[in-house]
Amino acid sequence: MAGVRIEALKRAPVYQKFLAHRSLPQIDDFAARTGVNPQKDLWELLYVSNGKSGAVLGHGMFSDEGEPKLQQRGDNRFGYKGFNFVGNERTAILLISPTVLAMGDTDELRAMVDAHEKSAGPPPAMAALLARMSPAAQVWAAYAGGSVHLSFDTSGNLGNINKILGLIQTGTLYLDFATGLAGVAEGTSATDENAEQLESGLKALIGLGRLSVSPKQPELRMVWDGLRPTRQNREVKLQVDEPEESVEGLLDLLLGKPGTK
Repeated sequence: MAGVRIEALKRAPVYQKFLAHRSLPQIDDFAARTGVNPQKDLWELLYVSNGKSGAVLGHGMFSDEGEPKLQQRGDNRFGYKGFNFVGNERTAILLISPTVLAMGDTDELRAMVDAHEKSAGPPPAMAALLARMSPAAQVWAAYAGGSVHLSFDTSGNLGNINKILGLIQTGTLYLDFATGLAGVAEGTSATDENAEQLESGLKALIGLGRLSVSPKQPELRMVWDGLRPTRQNREVKLQVDEPEESVEGLLDLLLGKPGTK
């Protein structure tokens, strides 16, 4: 699961300065498909996945729950157990209420409907991870599915990120933009040895990042200085503490410079 508290994020002091002018693909895609204005009418986004399929839920003020402004041709309306869908057998929009829509794989959306009446909340393992989140964080994520297998098209200092992620069995992340950027990423490995490798990999990544910074860009060195990994047994923690002057450099590192692909 991962979430963005968009209303709270927009109230953060650094938002207008560093984030308002950036393209955020997940938010842009949801807005384009549903027709919601992300600057005015979208309050929160929540991503849920079972590891094979996933869906994005949006909480906001939608103009008409029955007729979202669809941007794709060929979408059809169909019903399932009293809920309305718009889409096809592969992907669809689930119309939950005037303030809640879900978008994603049709099978996953149907599974959400199936679980609607009997659900007692997240599974215990996920609930335990969510309880560790800071309520002030505007961006958060929790993972409880075993080894992480993602494929990043990366090079240079980030070339080992797939190997690092593969050492994580469960993990959490939360970020707070209230004053600069503060947050914590925690990952638990299957063994002490894997945790030691995870900590070493993070330290090596940060060290290489520092070495790669040009003397003409001291602000980027501050970005790497704001990342501090520590380990206790099988748990590795990455503390994020970036002053306001480092936020833009970190966002450029993670998202690319505005206007670039």
